Amino acid sequence: MSRAALPLAAVTVAAVLLSNGDAAVAIGPALAAVAFMALLFAPLRSCVFSLVFLSLIADAPQDNPMSGHWHSPLYALGQVLCSNWSGTFGISALPFSGIDVAGFVLLVRAALSADRARLAAPLRSAAAAFFATVVLLAAAGAVRGGSADAAYWQVRQLAWMPGLIWLSAHALDGESGFLRLSQLIVAAALVKSAVGLWFHFFVALPRGIDSPVILSHSETLLLCLAVALLAARWLERPNAASLRSLLFLPPILAAIWLNNRRIAWVGLTASAALIWNFARWNAGKRALARGALFAVPLAVAYVAAGWQSDAPAFKPVAAARTVISPRRTVQRAGADSSTGAREIENFNLSQTLRLHPLGTGLGHPYEEAIKGPDISADFALYRYIPHNEVVWMLTAGGPIGFFLLWSLFVVGIYLAARSHRFARTPVERCAALASLCAQVMFVIQAWGDMGTQSWSAVWLASAALATAGALAVRTGAWSPAAVAATARRRLV
Repeated sequence: MSRAALPLAAVTVAAVLLSNGDAAVAIGPALAAVAFMALLFAPLRSCVFSLVFLSLIADAPQDNPMSGHWHSPLYALGQVLCSNWSGTFGISALPFSGIDVAGFVLLVRAALSADRARLAAPLRSAAAAFFATVVLLAAAGAVRGGSADAAYWQVRQLAWMPGLIWLSAHALDGESGFLRLSQLIVAAALVKSAVGLWFHFFVALPRGIDSPVILSHSETLLLCLAVALLAARWLERPNAASLRSLLFLPPILAAIWLNNRRIAWVGLTASAALIWNFARWNAGKRALARGALFAVPLAVAYVAAGWQSDAPAFKPVAAARTVISPRRTVQRAGADSSTGAREIENFNLSQTLRLHPLGTGLGHPYEEAIKGPDISADFALYRYIPHNEVVWMLTAGGPIGFFLLWSLFVVGIYLAARSHRFARTPVERCAALASLCAQVMFVIQAWGDMGTQSWSAVWLASAALATAGALAVRTGAWSPAAVAATARRRLV
């Protein structure tokens, strides 16, 4: 036996003894060794794409998949990748997750690599400002006596975003990188849709389980982005291959429908508006425009019929109603409804900002000017991590901190839109549209559904930002010549 195998054998024996012979635990050290060697020696690009895909399909335990009624085969993957190992393995000395370990190793490899990620300068500066602001807000909160544990969980995933942007940029090497990333996103959405549909039809219905979701809140961005990618591909290049790819839409849309998240319909509507506005006029867009003209009367009738209804068939209309007239929805649904609780939460956030106009820093709860539903038994940090994390960032960072944090997405959206204008190929245009949609949907989910608390959503947002930055360089949308030409046109 080689010297390198001795530590592995010792760890395996210890795992068997401590787990009373659990086979899954026994093979864990060997699998971990193989994964670690792959992280060290496999091509960096392949490692990044693999980590992205595994992070997207994992059932993260903190997201409470299937409302806790069933654990899919992907739950164990979520325990290893997404949960802190102190909880997964019961060892307090391991306060980090598999994504932390893999991400750190890949960041070191990227820093030592001769290849450099090509990102537009404004995005690099915005990402650096983002990370610096998180660190400063943590320090400011600590000085004011904030909870370090709460501050950690407030930015658990968010603080990784600059690093994930950098890793994603290393993988996005030309059109092949954009294609591979889009394929992984659609494939992950199909995997999660299959798991959700299996749970609904073969677990929940036979057992009489009434689950509010078939997956979790966190899959909303993944499923909606996959729909946007397939639609953008067909509109930008309406050929036989893109038409066949639309066959992937029914299972994904079925999963969105059954997952019952109102924010999904808002995201899909925003994506449809963006894609329609930016996509070039061609045979596909003209055909869709003609079909839309005939569908307008039906759409108006559908909305009119379902505006006052809470029937499942009118879920998209209900989502629009709660966005347009939330107060009326609260009055109809009762004070204990989810919408009513979030209205109270938003008011309390506004009062917190009024009391702390420069921001509270991290680690501080919002002030409860009005007492809302007490959900501390299920979520002890509910006053530290509210649903509307856009307004929460304003209360935590004040106007200056808020600007520095969200300027990352202002820059990213601008670069994606500009890259679409400069794009020369359908792949580049689709990548720009997907980046736009992902960033806007991430902001929407952060506004309404704790979007920054999901590894899946943060990975997708980071990849979208990296796509915008890489496309801006590749297409010349942010080159010295392009910037100078734009300045000259404005002067004229």
